[in-house]
Amino acid sequence: MSDTFAGYVELKLAHKLQLFRQRINANQRLLQNVDAKGYVYGLLPPRTIEMVSILAVVTIILYALLVTRDTTTLVTIVGLFAAAAYKLMPSVNRILASMVSMKQHLYTLEALKAYEEPQWREHMIKQEPAIRFQQRVEFDNITFAFPGSDKPVLRNISFTINKGEKIGFIGSSGSGKTTLMNLLLRFYTQQSGEIRVDGVPLRLENTEAWHQLVGYVKQDTFLMQASLRDNITLGESDPDPQRLQYALEQASLADFVESLPQGLDTVSGERGARLSGGQRQRIGVARAMYKQTQILVMDEATSALDTQTEKEVTEAINKLSATDITILIIAHRITTLRQCDRIYELKDGQIVAVHTYEDLIAKHV
Repeated sequence: MSDTFAGYVELKLAHKLQLFRQRINANQRLLQNVDAKGYVYGLLPPRTIEMVSILAVVTIILYALLVTRDTTTLVTIVGLFAAAAYKLMPSVNRILASMVSMKQHLYTLEALKAYEEPQWREHMIKQEPAIRFQQRVEFDNITFAFPGSDKPVLRNISFTINKGEKIGFIGSSGSGKTTLMNLLLRFYTQQSGEIRVDGVPLRLENTEAWHQLVGYVKQDTFLMQASLRDNITLGESDPDPQRLQYALEQASLADFVESLPQGLDTVSGERGARLSGGQRQRIGVARAMYKQTQILVMDEATSALDTQTEKEVTEAINKLSATDITILIIAHRITTLRQCDRIYELKDGQIVAVHTYEDLIAKHV
């Protein structure tokens, strides 16, 4: 159904709406059948218990009549059994209904176990108050595979990033670029190897402190239907005006904000609908600058932009290049990597080459 709404224009022009309606109806019939079966299976345990109880009473009566022939004992046994069944049946029915419900939702626990991340235990582990980044970040023989997969996405990745460097990453889709950054951001945990910051391995104990040093700008910047100020500070109740102004200047947004009648109080619209693509990306950069980020990860931040808009974002990146912020850029467009000191090329989860910007330009011309 969401595909039908999201692709309405294309489907309408291709005369495919009827096909998608049929698919919706087919899925709806399937869902109704599943719901009907679930309803029936939910009724079976109580009915089964009632039937077993009735059969037990009949069996007791037949046994007493045919074997003991003692009516006094018969009345006593049947009465005791009926009283016990009357008291126990509701509890037994609830237990069986709960077991059926647990069986229906067991897949959820299996999925949670398969994709369990260690970060959920951070609040249980004593966090180190700070982590220092003054020299380098080292990737030492990093290997990573997704849960349930035997094929590693990254294999024996090793390289070093010095503080203040601008590093680029290129490679075809699926080569492992974003996965590598997710490991650095600690959204994933490698199966083997270590990521060290000034010689200190990144572990659960220092994850929160590490997150305070890292900023992230992705292809589709997260924006709330709120003011520009709230989007940059992520709803901070008492933002620092000096840090906010610095963030705007570093992201090349100061002139744009000053041109708005309401300035930072301007509402961005739903998912930034009132902003251009370049403005949305630069708000992501400003957000990282307000956080006083020391490492900025830009994951294909310009790949969905046109040439003119890309220049706006590149201007912000160039301005950051004059600072001591370490910038890691994943890009398909080589022009985005102009300021990079080194450019790593990934293929099939491995680093296959290290380039300079001039080398890449000469290679593709």
